Amino acid sequence: MPEKFAVGVDFGGTKIIAGVVNLETGRLAGTGKKKTRQVSEQDDVLRRLTSVIDESMAEAGVDPKCLAGIGIGAAGQVNRAKGVLVYAANIGINDLPLAGPLSEHYGLPCMLGNDVEIATIGELNFGAGRKCDNFVCIFVGTGIGSGIVQGGQLYRGATGTAGEIGHIVLDPYGRLCGCGCLGCLEAYASRTAIAKHVVAELNKGTDSVVRDRIDVSKGILRSKALADAVEAKDEMVVRAVTQAAEFMGMGLATVMNFLNPQRIVLGGGLIEAVDLYFQVAAKEAKQRALKVPARKIEIVKAELGDYAGIIGAALMLRDRTD
Repeated sequence: MPEKFAVGVDFGGTKIIAGVVNLETGRLAGTGKKKTRQVSEQDDVLRRLTSVIDESMAEAGVDPKCLAGIGIGAAGQVNRAKGVLVYAANIGINDLPLAGPLSEHYGLPCMLGNDVEIATIGELNFGAGRKCDNFVCIFVGTGIGSGIVQGGQLYRGATGTAGEIGHIVLDPYGRLCGCGCLGCLEAYASRTAIAKHVVAELNKGTDSVVRDRIDVSKGILRSKALADAVEAKDEMVVRAVTQAAEFMGMGLATVMNFLNPQRIVLGGGLIEAVDLYFQVAAKEAKQRALKVPARKIEIVKAELGDYAGIIGAALMLRDRTD
C-alpha cells in the first residue's frame, strides 16, 4: 500500500514552518522555515507561505500531485468553512483568505485551523496526548493558546473558538493585551510579556547579559536568549521568567478547577527552552488549584516540539480522507 503524505504548515507569530508529513506515522520527509513578519497584504502572505511549502516539498522530493493536500494552522481566530484567517493580533492580519488561494495555486485541497488546535491534534495522535482522552494542550510563545480534548476528540465550542486561555482575565484594570483588552493572561505570561518586562528594566539601566541579544525597539527576545540568561543566573531575567511562570500557573489552576482534565500538556518555544518556566508554572498551578484536581492532574511537556503544528495540520487531511 503506498504511503500517504500531506503538507502541514504552522503559521505562527514569529515563524512559518512547513513539512511534508507521512499521515500514517507522523514522520517528516522534508521541511521549510521562514520568519513571520507583520503583514497585511494577501500577496505578501501567500508568497511567504508558498516559499516554505515549496522548500518542504523540494527537500522531500515529492510531486505535489502525490499529496493528499495542504493543512494550515494559523495563529489567530479562523473561519474553517471559508478558509479565512479572521483575526491574528500577533501577526497584524484581519479577514485574510488562505485556503482558497493556496488550493488554487497548488491544485490541491487545503484546510485551515487554529495553530494551537492543530498542534493539539499532533500531540493527541503522536505526542504527549497519546492514550489520554481528556487533556488540555497549551502553547506558550508570542501569545498563549490552547486546544481542548474531550472524549478523545478536539472540542471547538459553540463558535469554534474554544481554548483561548491566553485571554482569561487576571486583572480587569491591568496590562494592555494584543487583543485590545486589559489584564489578559497573555499580557503577563507569554514570551512577549517577558520581553516587555526585560526592556523596561534595561531602560531603567538594569544590567543584564541579554542587553546585546534583544531588539529593544521591537521588544523581540528569543527563547534561546532567555534560556542562556537563566543558565547564567542573570537575576533580572530569572525574576522576569519566574513572575511570568507564576502568572501562567494561575491560568493553569483556573483550567484545572473548571475543566478538571486528566492531563495538561505544555509546549511552545519558551517551554522547550526554559525549564525554570515549566517548573514554576506547574508548581504554582498545583498550589493554587483545588486539592482534588491538583492531586490527580498530570502536567507534562509536549513531545513534538516545533513539529507539533505541522504534523497536526497535515493530519487534518488524513481525517478528511479517512
